[in-house]
Amino acid sequence: MNRIEKLKKDLYSFEELDTLEKNATQLRDAETLRLVTRSRASKTAKGEKPESTVDADGTPLTKRARREEKARR
Repeated sequence: MNRIEKLKKDLYSFEELDTLEKNATQLRDAETLRLVTRSRASKTAKGEKPESTVDADGTPLTKRARREEKARR
């Protein structure tokens, strides 16, 4: 199954949709951008929520964000 079919069937997670959107923007792929937007709206309508990028204390959860935050100190 290719990425267009997966987008149409709403199989990607929010994190994967972010990556697809970033890549499609760089490649100026209008079809993928349209499908990402539709998939995100569909997931939201179903009640799914993207995972938080910070914890309750406001600390970044991703490894990269933690590394960058540490470098700023």
